[in-house]
Amino acid sequence: MWIQPKELLLPSAFWIAEMHSRYFVLQKRRGHGESRGFGSMLVGTYDSVMNTKPAPYRILHQTPSSEVSYEIAIGITQDEIVRDWEWLQSNLFKVLDEMENEDEVTNFTICKIQSLYTQNNQDDTGESADFKVMTSQFRQIFKMPEEERLVNSYSATYVKNKIPRQGQLYISLNHVCYYSYMLGQEIKRIIRFAELEDISRNANTIYLKTTNNMTYNFTMLFNASEAHLLIEQLNKMAIQQLIHDPDSPVVDHDPSNFARLGNKTSKKPVLLRDLTARQKSEEFRIYFRLPQSEIIDGKIKANIWTPYSKRFNSGFIYLSPNFLCFRSDVKDLVSVVIPMKTIKSVEKKDDGQQRFENQIVIITSENVPFMFAHIVDRDVLISKITDLLARIHVPVSRERAKYDISWSKQTALMNTFKTQFSAEIVQKQEEKMLRWEAHFRDFGRGIGMFRTTDVINLIVEGIPDKLRQEIWLIFSGAIHDKEMNPGLYEDLVEKAACIKNCFSHDEIDRDLPRSLPEHPAFQSTDGIGALRRVLQAYALRNPQVGYCQAMNIVSSVFLLFCDEENAFWMLASLCENLLPDYYKDKVVGAQIDQGVLNELVETHLADLHGHLEQLGVIKMISISWFLTIFMSVISYESSLHILDCFFYEGAKIIFMISLQIIEWNREKLLQCQDDGEAMLVLQNYLEGIYNPEYQVPPATDKRKMERKIQTQTVQTLIHEAYTKFGEEITQQRIEELRNKHRRLTMRQFDIDNEKTIVKAYVQNPYFSRNELHKLLTIIREEKHALKSLQQQQQKAQCPLSEMPQLVPQSPSRAIHEAGASGDRHEAYSVNYEVFHTLFTELTPWRKCVSVDIGEKLFRLTDKRGTGSLDFGQLINALGLVCSTKSMEKLKLLFVLHLPPLLSKAEIERSRRPRPRTKDDAEEAFEAEDFFDNDASESMEALPSPSDHNFDADDFALISATQHLHNLAGISGNTFMDLSRTPNLSLNSNTSSLAQRSSTFYVDMPALQDLGAARMTPPGAGVGTGADVAAGAQAAAAADHMLLNVETISNFSQISDLVAATRQERADSTATDSRSLGSLGYLLDQPDEGASCSQHSIPHMRKENFQLLWRSIIEIMGLVQDEEMQRAYENLLELGNSNIKKEPSLESFTQLNLGGSGDEQPDSNGNPTTPAAEPIGTTRLFVALEEELRQASGNGRTTTTSSGNSSSSSTNTSESWHISISQFIATVLTVNSIVRGFQTPIQISEQIEQLQKKRRKCLSVNY
Repeated sequence: MWIQPKELLLPSAFWIAEMHSRYFVLQKRRGHGESRGFGSMLVGTYDSVMNTKPAPYRILHQTPSSEVSYEIAIGITQDEIVRDWEWLQSNLFKVLDEMENEDEVTNFTICKIQSLYTQNNQDDTGESADFKVMTSQFRQIFKMPEEERLVNSYSATYVKNKIPRQGQLYISLNHVCYYSYMLGQEIKRIIRFAELEDISRNANTIYLKTTNNMTYNFTMLFNASEAHLLIEQLNKMAIQQLIHDPDSPVVDHDPSNFARLGNKTSKKPVLLRDLTARQKSEEFRIYFRLPQSEIIDGKIKANIWTPYSKRFNSGFIYLSPNFLCFRSDVKDLVSVVIPMKTIKSVEKKDDGQQRFENQIVIITSENVPFMFAHIVDRDVLISKITDLLARIHVPVSRERAKYDISWSKQTALMNTFKTQFSAEIVQKQEEKMLRWEAHFRDFGRGIGMFRTTDVINLIVEGIPDKLRQEIWLIFSGAIHDKEMNPGLYEDLVEKAACIKNCFSHDEIDRDLPRSLPEHPAFQSTDGIGALRRVLQAYALRNPQVGYCQAMNIVSSVFLLFCDEENAFWMLASLCENLLPDYYKDKVVGAQIDQGVLNELVETHLADLHGHLEQLGVIKMISISWFLTIFMSVISYESSLHILDCFFYEGAKIIFMISLQIIEWNREKLLQCQDDGEAMLVLQNYLEGIYNPEYQVPPATDKRKMERKIQTQTVQTLIHEAYTKFGEEITQQRIEELRNKHRRLTMRQFDIDNEKTIVKAYVQNPYFSRNELHKLLTIIREEKHALKSLQQQQQKAQCPLSEMPQLVPQSPSRAIHEAGASGDRHEAYSVNYEVFHTLFTELTPWRKCVSVDIGEKLFRLTDKRGTGSLDFGQLINALGLVCSTKSMEKLKLLFVLHLPPLLSKAEIERSRRPRPRTKDDAEEAFEAEDFFDNDASESMEALPSPSDHNFDADDFALISATQHLHNLAGISGNTFMDLSRTPNLSLNSNTSSLAQRSSTFYVDMPALQDLGAARMTPPGAGVGTGADVAAGAQAAAAADHMLLNVETISNFSQISDLVAATRQERADSTATDSRSLGSLGYLLDQPDEGASCSQHSIPHMRKENFQLLWRSIIEIMGLVQDEEMQRAYENLLELGNSNIKKEPSLESFTQLNLGGSGDEQPDSNGNPTTPAAEPIGTTRLFVALEEELRQASGNGRTTTTSSGNSSSSSTNTSESWHISISQFIATVLTVNSIVRGFQTPIQISEQIEQLQKKRRKCLSVNY
């Protein structure tokens, strides 16, 4: 790439000239691309220690008589730099040769390169050339995709084995990476932000700890604070992404959302500047209670005139697209929020040589002036405000669809259901009202009021009922959301009323009678109706939250003092801004703050913390206190006072009140012996808190008659909480603790899930409890890595693979249908990619390369065809392979090399590349009888057209099955069209075979109605098709009468098909030995595998056996001793002795027909069963066999005599077979094989090695 010409005074010995001309030279960095050599090590070490890391290629401009050269182009690859060289060769070489003056040559060259640089960077990202080189090196070193954006890099020292290693710390959106090169030794470390459990900094050293207890220490001489804050911010983003969307764990960043007005003069990377703006914008929104869409554009130093004190106060002006705000340097001294839409004019004010210069005056639409002075750059500020005013968009109520429902907004319920207070209470309310009116006269009213410590004092004293709606709306920020979305509430109410059969609505209706039942407003239809509309409208607005218990309680209080629409926006502000993630699934936000409270108790009440931790009291009290903001544990009139403070202070007041309550009960809690006693102490105390200035008469409050003795006034509680903890607990401190406990809470969720699953599978015969925990950990990590890769590739519009996708559903419905237990186990199910990775990395059979054993084992284990394995199936599959059970392992290896798991097409491809033919599926179809006891599974056991092992022209199976339909007199509409594109959507309901498919399984035919499910005689045809639901009911009614004619795995079905006399299927155990499910018997019942009849497993043909033996040799490390060679020859002889003198046609009649007592296997080695079947069954297959024989005979008539000889030889070879008994008996005589298969594999060590490879960036490609 072309760069700004850079002057170089001295030639460097670290560069080698690759090409040169009279005025240019192309150089390569010494050691680049060289794996060995002292020069390579020296340069690499120098670059790592000195933090240079230049691009490996560059082009210099120099004149013969000058010692100064100019770097004009750099390149990451040789092709890139050669393109620039060729451009110079074509466009400049001749021009420069014609010039006589060297100065003229240099000036012309520099001007031309600058022009090229400007031209090529017009639409660029704004990044410097050095940062582009750094980004390219980052992706090359750590094999990161293009979508993984680098934020910044820092020179750092990493201590390994007590030896410091100087290198580079790379921070990207989703990873912390480290690279060092010292004297030929590379160190790579890669850490996902989502797996960080602890982040801390001490001086210039950053400490990181991951969820698998790995610790990393990085020391930086410069920018350690910046790097630490950046890691904290990106970790927070990663954890929040997991909370909000676990299926899309990759953090993304849209730079356009954080673009500022004006030019960016900072030399920092663009993404780093954007993330800094993102962090500052979040702090800006939290402090001024602004909508989530507000992005800070900048701040400028200024003073504001405060008319109530007749003086200027210093601070900063903050600008965003819709607001101009001011905050004083002195904490809580004064702050102002001015909506841009209310600004009427902005004017300069010059008072001559006054000490208050550079003034501007802003006039709002209410003719309220705001005067600012000592503005650092007044013209820039006015220009920015003007630009923002030009861009302002004032939302207007739009026309909306009309719905056939009648309703009207409910005003504040306290106006309808008035409480008869005593004369003393009414007088106190009037006195408070007078103080507030006086405050409004001095400090202003509405959004633009001056917010000072005076307003805090008024709120602590209590807000009059008449002002609660106004004050709550302003200080919660709900008024901004309401004004930006006019008409939205009405639209949501009417849409929600039209939704039927909604799970959230059912939950809401169930909780309505429990919402503040002591108040008469919620014993009437008006109050209940308004509460229902508010909750249903919010569930529609925010489907991720939907409805959560406790939302009804806070909403009912809002409705008492606010009209219906304002109560809705108050609820939205509470759930989305003030208490984020509180009302999501698992109330994760409340659990995070539970950890925050626990640490605050440890800090401020250290002597009490240990005792409460032992009793587990914090976990029991915090959820109920936090979710309802004490409304469910403190009297209604007292909790109102706390709610007044909450809308001004936010979550800070909750922690202060909690600490004060615990401190007041310190002595009693220390004497408690169990959690129940401690809870009773706190409950009695909370019930006694009262509000003497807001006493509801006993007739109105039913709970007052039941209350115990009064313990403390709420005014004293709030005052003491502010006095003792107000200064020490700040919003910044709360956010820091939330970041820490957000990591720990999500980690605790994983630990709890793992404990539950391990408890369910701890009795397995393969793995210990500790090994199960490690296996669950690596599954979670691998699934996260795969999801991240899939998400990034989807963004690049490059799908990873044709993976089955789960049908999305609402969270509440998913919880209702699956339950917590189902979600817990689903989180640790694995798809094919993850299973294959685990099989390859953890098991000894990874050495087998001739046959993809992992794929075969996955297909064998996934009996339901869901495209995924649950944890129990994974344990059995991996456990058997890693166990010492040599006989069961040999049986499993034998089974994995049988058709259709190992088809003829794969055998041929393993020998040599060849064109695909239609004959490849015939063998799989003949073995089909042995690979399914359920008629719905065997066809799914064959690879789908999306599988790389499937032959595109593999339709012999389809043709044979369709002809079987015709001979049986079955209409063709039940035949499954395998040529269509498979549906790769994954239905989580595994009982619905009609919609079940996966990467390995083709679609099953849709279930028919009851008539289709019954066995019908020839010529009767099949009943008309029904939808899936009706078909499922019909299939259930027909019970075992479902006929799957695509795969004949039970001959009693054929008997019913011909004679229509048998109404039940044969006992499943009679054919279990010939099913794919029965071959998985070793995985399901590992301890009983030896007792399983070996006659239930089909015989093996020669081609399959040869691949089987090759797999054994590869598993043994490509070593075959004489004993193994003799065993191989003996097995070949045994197979030859099994060859029949007259090879028969590969036929259907040999699958399972009654015959003589001398039971011999067929040409495929398939065992026969002496079951007497009706003569109609035999005729059916004989007819099909005869047609196949004729087709085969017609083919032979065109061949020569040598062709006949070759065909005879082929048939003889195909008649070769061995049984599993012969195989096991022979192989068990080979000591080396027995020792190899009896060697146990420590799964824990393999998992640790895999995790180590991931940390060292030796990741697999899925």
